[in-house]
Parts: sequence; C-alpha cells; structure tokens
Amino acid sequence: MPVLRFNAERLMELTGLEINPLMDALFSLKCETSLNEDNELEVEVNPDRPDMYISYGISRAVKGIMNVEIGYKGVEASSSDISLRSDSPSTRPYIALATIYNVKLDEIIIKELIQFQEKLHDGIGRKRRKVAIGIHDLDKVPAKDLLYTYKSLDEEFIPLGYKRMSIRDALKETGQGVKYGGISVKNNLHPAIVSGGEIISLPPVINSDITRLDEKTRNLLIDVTGTDAYYVNKVVDIIVSNLYEAKGVGIGKVKIIEDGKSEETPRLEEKTISANAKYINSILGTNLSPVEINYHLLRARLNATINGDAIVVRVPPYRVDIMEEADVAEEVAISIGYNSMIPRKPKEMMKGGLLEMSKLKRKIKDLMIGLGFTELMSLTLASKHEMEKLGLKGLIAISNPIQEDYNSLRPSLIISMIKAMSKNRGAEKPIRLFEVGRVVSFNDEVKESENLAISIMDESLSYEDIQAVVYSLLRVLGIDFSIGEGGKGYLLKGRSSIIKIRGSEAGFMGEVDPRLLLKFNIDYPMVYAELSLGEIVGSTG
Repeated sequence: MPVLRFNAERLMELTGLEINPLMDALFSLKCETSLNEDNELEVEVNPDRPDMYISYGISRAVKGIMNVEIGYKGVEASSSDISLRSDSPSTRPYIALATIYNVKLDEIIIKELIQFQEKLHDGIGRKRRKVAIGIHDLDKVPAKDLLYTYKSLDEEFIPLGYKRMSIRDALKETGQGVKYGGISVKNNLHPAIVSGGEIISLPPVINSDITRLDEKTRNLLIDVTGTDAYYVNKVVDIIVSNLYEAKGVGIGKVKIIEDGKSEETPRLEEKTISANAKYINSILGTNLSPVEINYHLLRARLNATINGDAIVVRVPPYRVDIMEEADVAEEVAISIGYNSMIPRKPKEMMKGGLLEMSKLKRKIKDLMIGLGFTELMSLTLASKHEMEKLGLKGLIAISNPIQEDYNSLRPSLIISMIKAMSKNRGAEKPIRLFEVGRVVSFNDEVKESENLAISIMDESLSYEDIQAVVYSLLRVLGIDFSIGEGGKGYLLKGRSSIIKIRGSEAGFMGEVDPRLLLKFNIDYPMVYAELSLGEIVGSTG
C-alpha cells in the first residue's frame, strides 16, 4: 500500500485533533500510521482511497468519522476563460483540464502536491501509462487558447529544470525522459500541449520550465492525459475536489474542443447507488434503521435519500472506490467501527480440509524432493515466440500484455522448464528440476489443468534416466499405469513414450530433441516428463 508523509502539525491544524486522536481516527479509516524523527506522520493509505493521498482528503475523511463535519458539500465550479483544442494524439488521446484559483502555496504544500501527483501516477496512472498529470502556474501560461497535438521530435522547448532543447534530446537526457520517454512516441512524433507557440507540457514525461510552480503561485492549471477517458476525468475530479477543501479556493472549467464538439472539464460527475437496509444489515449482522444507516453514510462524507427500506446514496466524484451496494455496506461498517461490531458464531461449525488435488500436490512435492529434485515455480504466462520455437500449439494470446515475454498462456510446462535449464546451463551438473503448475490450451474449447513436469540436464543422459524417476514416483503413489508408443514433437522419436492411466493418456516422457535445445543455447542432453495431475488424483492409493 502507498505510504505518504505529511507534516504532522499541518494535519493537526487541518483536522483540529491532537496527534494520538488523529492517528486513532486514521486507523478506523483503514490507515496505518507512525510518527518519524522529522515530525512527519507516515500514513499507509489503502490504494482504493486515492482521495486521501493529500492532507485535504485526509482532513475531510477524518472530520467525518469524528463528527466534526459530515455529508458531502459538493464542488462549485464556473467556466474559465481557458480553452483547448484537441487533435487526440492516438498514443494518448484523452485530455481533461481544470483551473484552480486562490491557492496559497508554501514549501509544505508544494511538497504535498508533488507527492499527491506521483502517488496518483503510480496507482491509477499505472506509472503514467494510463494517466499522467501536469500542474502549471496558470499566470505563467503564455496564452488562453491551448492546443493538444502531436509535435515532431525535432521541435524545441524548455523542460522543467533544463535549458531549451529538442523533444528528442529531452527524452534522452532528462531523468523523466529516460523513465517515460518511450510511452507515447509514434513515428517520430510526441503528444504536446502548446500555448502561444510554446510547448508547456510533454505528457506523460515532463512540463515546461515556463509554467514552473513556486511560492508566489496563486492560480493553477491542471492537465490530465491518458489512454482511458473515464480515469482521465476521474483523476481531474480527485485533484479538484481535494484542493477545493482549502479555504477560499475557486474552481474553473476549461472548454475542450474536439472534432467540432465541445465540453467543459472537470465534469465532477456524481454517481448514485441504490442500497437496501435489509441487505446492509444482513451483511453486517446489524439491526440498523434506514435513518441510522444514513447517519453512518453522512460520517463517511456521503449523502443519501431514504424511501422506506431503500436508500439512494449520492457518491462524490472523488470516491472511485464506491461502485456497488456492498461498498456502501463497508462505509457503514467503517463508521460503526469494526471493533464495535460483535462477532457471532456460525450456526453450523464445519471443519476444513484439503482437496484431494491439494493432498496429491503436497505428496508429489515431498516425493520429488526426496528423489533429489529442486522445485521450480514459474508464471503461467510465457512468450508466444519462444513457445512456437518448441512447436507448441493451442496457444491463447493475451490481448493487452504488459511485456512481450509474457504475452500468452502456456499449454505445457516444457517452456518454463527449458528456460530454467537455459539460464542455469553453467551450473554444476546434473540439474534436476520439477514443477507443479497450471497449463491452459485451446483446441475447439479452452482446457485448463494442473500438471507435473520433471526434467534432468546432464553431460550424458538417456530415456532410461527419466523413465526410472517416473516409474519410481508412480509406484510410490500406488498408480496402475502402462507405457505406449508416442510422445511430443519436441521429444526424440523412438526415444519417448506416452504414459497411460486407466487406459487414458495421462502424460509423456523422453529425450528432448537436441536441435530444439540449441535454439535455447543448451548444449547438454535433457530428458523430460509431464503428467496431468487430474488423471492421477483419482488413482492414488
């Protein structure tokens, strides 16, 4: 969970609480706290509460739970004189903006703003790939008419903290450019926000030095860009709603023009959720009336209207974590206090136990370790390219993989085993590995199973080496099995076989084709076996 650091005196001033009651209130809001040597309160905030990544959000939540200030007061916003035309750059097509007036910045607030921005980047923003935020001194923005468009990498601007340089050089030479420069580049073009002919932001990388914040800054321009329209607008809502908590702050909407259509942001869209008192009481084991439930929702800084047992909850635009009726019940539970809720014993006491598959896996792991093998644990995802090298079929691709090395589900454990052998080819021989893991394949329908893989790599090996291990394992498990001709394409023909249990094919074993091993830079012999645990589980003695 994200850990944030706040000036303790500032938080006490905002909430009106001394440090110990403040820490107790935060604990009831699912936050762990500690006071460090620099008189900073370190707050571990639940990742589902990005609205509490800044002192204003913490103060709002704490005031509610302490009955100092309850309910949701809303955000008043009026149209500003700032507008933006968007060309919707395809690598980062969505943008939302807001203006914020009469902000009183000092060293503490600027530090908090930067922390707030980066925690939003890391969480909702997915390291800026999904959403990125720019914060500017509005009074330093060159012109009121802005443009969001692609710019050539040869265009020049002044990155924050640097001298004028080309976008290309900024992506190579600045710290932020090195980290995030590859996210949105396309065909030597990069998204940029332009004002008065000057680039003031290079989302998601870096702002221009022209609009740098300082302690004289009083008015802000917020830009949020990204690949997901919903979260781009929600992040603007979270920022605006929090800064609006500061005394005397005003909010301005920015007109965004795209394809001849215009809208104003921030949208500050609220959501309503219908909840039922009977449902909430059944979940919590309470006997609260709708009026009592509404009181607890007010302490959670939510508003609601009551109609019999039905409660219509008005969810503020900054509460992205409240999505359904169960979330409403959780807010009531937090307000009551989990320590105040008396647990009840279940009507029937049932003793838990392991599934037969779990028992089998534990037994197999003990036996394999006893036979001198080391357990391998790997991901179910693997590289499609590497699996195709082995001739594996029935691959299921991931539509939006984070890395190309993990873009498909593995239909066999051989890919994980052979990669492990390749990485350890310089280790002392023999290398004896086993893995119990999940495989997924597609052939007319999706098939998922738990498999056991066994492999040995040594300077000299033959079919009999893997056969001896498989026979020993199955006999100790009390499995009645038989061996037939066959194998897999990556095993040598004539030096491999299939394993049958109750007449059905349950696995295979043999010598791995040395030509395939060379594709993975392995120049030692390797033997391999793979068995379906689903076929074994019903046959163990």
